Amino acid sequence: MMIPIKIDRHKIWNNSNLIVEATIDESLWDKQLINDLQKTLHKISNEIYKSSDLININKKNSISVLFAGDKKIIELNSRFRKINLPTNVLSFPSFIERNEEIFLGDIIFSAETIFKEAKRDKKSCNNHLIHLFVHGLLHLLGYDHQTEDNAKIMEGLEVKILKTLKIDNPYE
Repeated sequence: MMIPIKIDRHKIWNNSNLIVEATIDESLWDKQLINDLQKTLHKISNEIYKSSDLININKKNSISVLFAGDKKIIELNSRFRKINLPTNVLSFPSFIERNEEIFLGDIIFSAETIFKEAKRDKKSCNNHLIHLFVHGLLHLLGYDHQTEDNAKIMEGLEVKILKTLKIDNPYE
């Protein structure tokens, strides 16, 4: 069963490294939080480009981002991961080459889960969302945390990127 979501806003964010096509359920997401992520996007993508050896710097990379809520995340998590629970972020890698562009895949965020986690962990929602954006984008680039060794690599990269953005290590 498909759960419809109320789509209020569609945005395209474009910088020298990355195109982000964002769809936002504005009934769940704070506009300022989304605007703050957009303002940080250029720096985030630059740091990922510097830190990752998996990005093709000769082509423009693009992603699709859905700012949704727990209902949509549960639907997708159940359908694709067989887990009938909410999560903060899901990533679906695609890696489709189209002319001068590579579509890396989709990232979906859940407002309720992210806000609850930020409050629980005494983090700003902004920093938590930036961390999850970095985390999701690294998944699209092929990083994972399925094994201890892979988790150390991915988390180390996240911490390094977040440090350049003046965000504390989320794993401490």
